[in-house]
Amino acid sequence: MYRLLTLLTLVFSFLFSALLPAQGLTVQPYDPSNATNAILLGLGGALTTTSIMLDRRVSPLTEDDVAILEIDRIPAIDRFSLRNLSLSADEFTDKLLLASFASPFFLLLDRPGRQNFDRMALIVFQGAMINSGLINLTKVLVRRPRPYTYNSDAPLDTKLKKSSRYSFFSGHSATTAYFAFTSAKLYNDLYPNSNARPYVWLGAALLPAAVSYGRMKAGRHFFTDVLVGTAVGTIIALTVPSLHKTGGE
Repeated sequence: MYRLLTLLTLVFSFLFSALLPAQGLTVQPYDPSNATNAILLGLGGALTTTSIMLDRRVSPLTEDDVAILEIDRIPAIDRFSLRNLSLSADEFTDKLLLASFASPFFLLLDRPGRQNFDRMALIVFQGAMINSGLINLTKVLVRRPRPYTYNSDAPLDTKLKKSSRYSFFSGHSATTAYFAFTSAKLYNDLYPNSNARPYVWLGAALLPAAVSYGRMKAGRHFFTDVLVGTAVGTIIALTVPSLHKTGGE
């Protein structure tokens, strides 16, 4: 299974380098306004600051809290994760997450990407702030116990960590989806006539799908956690660049 996930990651990583079309003209699809920049940076900063303040009020689960957790309360759609506990899957998804951070840099392999580097870097940073802030704020508000807290095979000391209360929604899925789909969106806007666009979008979808499965296999997240996380990351990835489009397109 991990060989398959590795292959999917490599396919996504090389999509940009293999499919970037020759482009001689200057393409500038983005024109960030000061107002838009201020709003997005302010939103990201507010989400981040609020989540940090609320996180200080969150207490770890106690042994009594763990003892009263009831599997019957978990919806059927989420019970797959209750049967899983894999450290190797956990570590592998960490590596895929780190790999997703590099995806926007593949756009620098061609001239339009380099010409728009400063504007694209600002877009990626703004979206990443909002995505990260929303992930953390939701976690500290919802405080959903992770699947492994229901698993008798999981060590008690792991269950009693504060992070055990941060299952919803999946930060790995949201972050991977954000960077993968942001890269695809930037590619789409830089090369609107490229025949490779469907393959780039496909590659962008495969990476968060692989991470989401790995997070469930690791017992770190429920299906609804990774589903919502992927949706949130994708929406932010598509929205932020669109707000910066030239002419308000």
